[in-house]
Amino acid sequence: MILKNKKKIRIMIGTLNVGGTEKQLFKIVNSLAKKNWKIRIITLKEFGTLSRYLNKKIKIESLQLKSNFKIILLFQCIYNLYKIFKEDPHTLTHFFLPQSYIVGMFASILAQAKCKMIMSRRSLNLYQKKFFFIKPIEKLLHKKVDKILVNSIAIKKQLINEEGAEENKIKVIYNGINIKKHSRVTNQKRFNIVIIANLIPYKCHTTLLKSLNLIKNKLPINWKLYCIGRNDGIKKNLLKMAQKFDIKNNIKWIDKYIDVPKTLSKNCDLGVLSSEEEGLPNAIIEYFAAKLPVVSTNVGGCRELVSNKKNGLLVPRYNFEKLSKAILFISENRNIGKKYGLQGHELIKTKFQLKKTIFEHEKEYLKCLRS
Repeated sequence: MILKNKKKIRIMIGTLNVGGTEKQLFKIVNSLAKKNWKIRIITLKEFGTLSRYLNKKIKIESLQLKSNFKIILLFQCIYNLYKIFKEDPHTLTHFFLPQSYIVGMFASILAQAKCKMIMSRRSLNLYQKKFFFIKPIEKLLHKKVDKILVNSIAIKKQLINEEGAEENKIKVIYNGINIKKHSRVTNQKRFNIVIIANLIPYKCHTTLLKSLNLIKNKLPINWKLYCIGRNDGIKKNLLKMAQKFDIKNNIKWIDKYIDVPKTLSKNCDLGVLSSEEEGLPNAIIEYFAAKLPVVSTNVGGCRELVSNKKNGLLVPRYNFEKLSKAILFISENRNIGKKYGLQGHELIKTKFQLKKTIFEHEKEYLKCLRS
């Protein structure tokens, strides 16, 4: 057995601001801290909102690098991580998201660190198209990392087929959630839609707004769209679009912390995701946990959650006409929507419980420590 003082892990991530990956990591480390894991989190940028709520046993530090030149920031980051690996070359290290993976692995190689290393890939690799050199670098790093954790089968297939990752290194661990019991509040006279997604271009809020513009006069009077998520720079344009479509008063923007499960159960009738890419979206898991029917684009791991016409509806990405028809269908067929929500809820109860996600991560960590 692993001694308690050996249950030690170092985690590297860009920031602990609110996002799907960050929320999952936050829940995992808080649980492991209660089980006497010694955890050190290193953020490459700022600490982030979630850092305030970490278990007090968890040590968190931020590189907080500052420079007007990205190349200088890159070298500063690598140098600081190099020093960390030199000072402690043996602690199991887990990289979350591409930035920390690339610079962290490079620093560990320079420092000749002897620790086991894990990488988490939590999205499809479309980000690699922005910079031609990222894909070959990651393909090389995949050969050196000890374990690759992914949150959907879609990501696993992509890693194997497009990036040459070894299948025996890859482990699928689905995102998890604690299902909170809030009674569903329904009202046939209202129709409230919700999208949980930070305001980032790839979440395609514009597609959703275009679809709502097509059916705004066919939905129940005073229909609402709850947009829950942090503004990452596109809200101004979305507000202009909403005003142009004359649906500005139908949209409620929420960018501060709220009780999401309670809000979904009490105020919402349909969960929507309009993204152009996804790994395995927490948003859909949260919708189903609240027994909401789901309309989602058919991308990435979404199809591992949504079975078309069984617990929700899948539509092609960017296709606002089909998205509008799917939303209108749920609005006009509430009994079918209720059935979809209940089916989705059963799926979450059986495959996407948070305790299972935490157990699987701890299991992989212990395997690495024993090897």
